[in-house]
Amino acid sequence: MVARMTRPHLSGQSYVDSLSDAELIEHAAARLSVPKQEAADSFVLHAPLELLARAELLRFASPEGRSQIRAVIASLADEYDDAAASLMRQPLPLPLTFEGGVDPAAAVDELIKAITAGDLDRTDDAALLTAAVVETADLAGALAGFVLPKLAAAAHGSIFLSLLPRVAPTSSPARSMLRGLARELARQPNWELTWFHDARWSTPSDQELLANLLAPPSPGPLASNFIYPTMDLTERSGLCAALLSCVAPEPDAASLAATSRTLLRVAGWSMLQEPLTHAPYGWTHCLTMTQAALALAGIGANAAPIAATYVLGFRSTLGVVSLDPAWEPDHPDHPATKDSTLNVICNGPPDDAAAAAWHAPRSERHLIRCALADRAGAHHDAHLAKYALACFDAADADPSAEPLYLAALARLHAWWKHSSP
Repeated sequence: MVARMTRPHLSGQSYVDSLSDAELIEHAAARLSVPKQEAADSFVLHAPLELLARAELLRFASPEGRSQIRAVIASLADEYDDAAASLMRQPLPLPLTFEGGVDPAAAVDELIKAITAGDLDRTDDAALLTAAVVETADLAGALAGFVLPKLAAAAHGSIFLSLLPRVAPTSSPARSMLRGLARELARQPNWELTWFHDARWSTPSDQELLANLLAPPSPGPLASNFIYPTMDLTERSGLCAALLSCVAPEPDAASLAATSRTLLRVAGWSMLQEPLTHAPYGWTHCLTMTQAALALAGIGANAAPIAATYVLGFRSTLGVVSLDPAWEPDHPDHPATKDSTLNVICNGPPDDAAAAAWHAPRSERHLIRCALADRAGAHHDAHLAKYALACFDAADADPSAEPLYLAALARLHAWWKHSSP
């Protein structure tokens, strides 16, 4: 993947500086809401998610880091405009779409039908309508059940639905970014997970789930490590039915929390214990996609089995080691001072950075988060920004595993620092 470099803002620095965070997000979202004519490449697909993740990282960043992250958000809108030809068509007038006014439920139903039919223009009209009449707080509930099993758009629909209400709960331009996602779903409407519809569920057991994910067997030769071929092969091979029947399809709150801890810790261990070959994309997706699916549990059916499918898919096709839940990195050799710890985390090689973050005193973890948020939020790669936010969220939900997630993020950041062109 070619590194994306920040360019001067077409909108002008003084104008960007005059905007509040919310106004800046709306400014960028309005431009990112216009789909591209051709199928989205990685940058175009991730741009709305990148915006949402970087916006959330503003909460963790230092004052200097906030300024740099805001500059990247402004530049993101400019780069999106230049990335490919935008869709140039006149959507249907909203008042004429449904006789007697626009019913939100009817708009969502029309969107689902249009995506299912693979009709790109009809999908765009319906997505624009849905974004106009369905409140942000209701959007995930309306679409989660339909979007969760979808593997088109790199199965990233759940990330959009889970982040949008957090970042821009009242922004119509941000909701309108649904247009690009919906269009990508409509390009491949039949790409979806189905194994759980006919699954023979066993007694839910997180111990069994953990054992099955530490070193799962291969599903067979993988033609491409993109999301759809990976998960499709994992499902067709029978691995999902064989190894994930212990996941509760509709867990209660306690069971969901336990399953979430298991799945997300496995994703974090994968970033730390596996070779770095698949660190920037494979193991980042293992956490971000899984976490987003789990965030929609309770409003979309089969969220936990779908989340488990992602972990199994990445572990069975990319993993080369048997994960050890008791593993810890060696203590760093450097003197344990606050400045030296931060220096190693920010500038050291991957394994040293991970060890420094893991073994840092609890009192220093806030500073570590701030330093990593600054760097991930301003870094050119969208996956690093998304992964940073996912690690912070995972640590907040599972405080005893905070060293794990900070170490995983530190290792990934260090890989980028020492591997980027």
